[in-house]
Amino acid sequence: MVTRPEAIMNNNVANEWELDLKDLLYWVLNRWRKILVGAIVIAFLAGLYSVYSNLSVLLNDDKLAERQDKYEIELADFEATGERLKIRINNLRELSEHQQEYNEKSILMTIDPMDKWIGNLQIYIDSKYQINPNISYQNIDMTNRLVSAYASYLQSGEFYQEIISQTPQIDEIRFLTEVLSIKAEPSSATITINCVGASESDVKQLLESVKAKFTEQFRIVRSAIGDHSYDVLTESVYSTIDLYLEQTQKNNLEAIAQYANDIGETNNELTEWERKVVPKPKYGVWYTVKQTVKFIILGGASGIVFLCMWFVVKYAINNTIKTDDDWRAFQLPVLAHITRDVVKSKFLPGLDRLIDRLFGRNRKLTMDQSCVLSAQSLHAVLKERDLTTGNFVGCIADDQAETLVLKMNTVGTDISYRYAGDALTDPETARNLEGAKEVLIICERYVTSYSEINQLLTLLKAWGKDVLGVVVVE
Repeated sequence: MVTRPEAIMNNNVANEWELDLKDLLYWVLNRWRKILVGAIVIAFLAGLYSVYSNLSVLLNDDKLAERQDKYEIELADFEATGERLKIRINNLRELSEHQQEYNEKSILMTIDPMDKWIGNLQIYIDSKYQINPNISYQNIDMTNRLVSAYASYLQSGEFYQEIISQTPQIDEIRFLTEVLSIKAEPSSATITINCVGASESDVKQLLESVKAKFTEQFRIVRSAIGDHSYDVLTESVYSTIDLYLEQTQKNNLEAIAQYANDIGETNNELTEWERKVVPKPKYGVWYTVKQTVKFIILGGASGIVFLCMWFVVKYAINNTIKTDDDWRAFQLPVLAHITRDVVKSKFLPGLDRLIDRLFGRNRKLTMDQSCVLSAQSLHAVLKERDLTTGNFVGCIADDQAETLVLKMNTVGTDISYRYAGDALTDPETARNLEGAKEVLIICERYVTSYSEINQLLTLLKAWGKDVLGVVVVE
């Protein structure tokens, strides 16, 4: 129940107006024929628009060519998207495999950052060059050539392969270059060799292998370039803490999880892409037929929704008496109902009966039957007050009210009924009510407004009349 406050004054008592959702739904459903006809019209117009717009393309070469180009671009983009996703998945899998292989084989990944072993070897190259001040011609200083020759060898693939063959834990050059570095400084005639390892023995083994290969190369260089000698300036092996290595190892391990996550997300995108319908040409006879059917269905559905909303709004903003509960705002009882004879359509009458049963309104009386029942109900009310005449004051058409009163007088009770008129439009109403103290209000459901009832009650109060109750015509 939705409540809308409204100041309705009756005998200086303020009340409120309530919206009955059940009555609203019943009122809207009873107009299903209008809704259906309106939806059919909207669906027809939507289908007509679809036919017109698509035929205008088929009959125009420029528009048809434009649609063809647009379709080809859309199809190419669609296929390119799928191919791009597949290539990305393959690339991510390769990167993940490479990262996994690296993590398994890299010496750096096996080193404990809190106990990292470092080896350092510095070799001095003595070219035995001396300057003789007694002669004008000096011998060539071979220091640079000698240092360059050793550096070239120590950084060559041949040297790396020979070291790998002597180091079982390393099987590729890329892993060797991570733990072994060579630096040549011709200006100081030194070659510095640095290496790292997981243990002291690994570092010493690597340094011994390097020194052995350097000694072998020394004989070759001496015979090729000239006599010289070398000395080991420093050689040390020690342990240290390397927090940067710890972060590097962590990043390498997390890279595997990140690759897996990226592969999963890309697979989801590929799945979504595969579920999409391959773009079809948006032109042609078959496309026109499908679009027309689509527009008809959407137009019909939209029409039903729109018209239902229209009737809901119309019901809500229509300031009329709708249910018996509305009379509570005026503190007046509903004493009787009179049902008009309505000619029902022969189109799906069973649906009307179904709606009535769903809302508990399946007991329908004819106009004559409801008039008889109303007369008998009012008879008891009037007898209780020792009245012999029931005076009606109404907010409905005079001819309708007189017809209803005539039918009620045919019941044959000792109570007579008469219609005094519409106090809001008939100037004779006040004269017709002379001598009457109590009156009955007759009104029409969904027609009589709140303002009319307010004006009527104000007049009756001014005339000194008491309202016994209300008879509602439906």
